[in-house]
Amino acid sequence: MSFSQSIKTCFKKYVDSNGRASRSEFWYFQLFLIILYFLADIIDYSVLGSGIGQTGYASLTVQLGTFLPAICVSIRRLHDVERSGWWVLIALTCVGIIPLIFWEASKGVSGPNEHGEDPLATDQTD
Repeated sequence: MSFSQSIKTCFKKYVDSNGRASRSEFWYFQLFLIILYFLADIIDYSVLGSGIGQTGYASLTVQLGTFLPAICVSIRRLHDVERSGWWVLIALTCVGIIPLIFWEASKGVSGPNEHGEDPLATDQTD
């Protein structure tokens, strides 16, 4: 999945946590979020006059607008490695971030699983 396809898919499935997400879909969307948050911070600092380290209006708007898609793509990514979406809550602990990142970076299950079809199989049929 390409960078732009990943962004389109994640916003198209804004609150859809059903199904599976490939590694490329998940990580490209994470890269997009990092870039977007960085740009929002620059706008807050240079244009809106927020101090460094303060959350300004642009950052807050971006965070609120991307919160649900980020959670849903994380849940779909966990589905791809045959984990329950509830495992995303492990990120609330400091130590829990390590297995979460490991699972999100792991190769998904080939073929269909209980959460749906293999996203790589459906991506190749453009």
